[in-house]
Amino acid sequence: MNPRSAVASGLLTLALLGGCPSPSRTQLREPSAQPVPSAPKSTPAALTAPAARTSQHPMTEGRLLNSGLIIEAFAEKFGRRELKKVPAEVIDTGILRYVPYLSYEAARGELNIYGDPQHPAGVEIGVYAGKDSTKEEIRNLMAGLLQQADDRELVHALSLEQDQMERAGLTFEITPPTADDGFGGWWLSIYDKKALDAARRSDTELKQIVVEIPTAKAPDESTASPKKGKRGKKGAHKPGTTERVYVEDYDKKDGAPVSPDL
Repeated sequence: MNPRSAVASGLLTLALLGGCPSPSRTQLREPSAQPVPSAPKSTPAALTAPAARTSQHPMTEGRLLNSGLIIEAFAEKFGRRELKKVPAEVIDTGILRYVPYLSYEAARGELNIYGDPQHPAGVEIGVYAGKDSTKEEIRNLMAGLLQQADDRELVHALSLEQDQMERAGLTFEITPPTADDGFGGWWLSIYDKKALDAARRSDTELKQIVVEIPTAKAPDESTASPKKGKRGKKGAHKPGTTERVYVEDYDKKDGAPVSPDL
């Protein structure tokens, strides 16, 4: 073969295969695109986790029976025939200060349901005159209203004289008649402090859901005959003075109490 033909044939082959790059050709060639990294399948979590959603319902939710069943159990134990709803006098001292509530009386005790009756912030049962056996009955009744075994055990562990314990957002308290917020009665209370604070009314709000009524005049001790079973009332004022009571029913939109369905 002619040497020149062989050289020409080799150059042609190199050209078809891409050949050897020359400086001018390298400058004209566009750089090859770098491979784009694939997106990660999941985004890393933020350094600060979002705040947990808080429930609008108090801690009594799911731990105490609903208000209707509480009233029913109270009436069954302490006098269904005599059960009546009574004016709820404004409490102006203690943890229950300015918290609206519904009040029920039976033959041997009093039941108060604080805050929204459909989602109570607190419940208490008390007696103004009674033996230790009556207090034990109240404790057994209150324990029966609780749906968690640990809560029931805690109630049974309370001293009947005076005591206070807390568990999982609820406070369990025995208030003696001598306490400033006992008003002469013995009370077993279960409540959510935060829910009570949320239900508490300001002086301005209180004026919208409270009415003033005169109390009965003090009887003439020289002529009055003693009444058997006469007892006080939570938040009661001295006879002959003016007392404030919550309106009979709540309009829930305005934060006022409504009677729960029995």
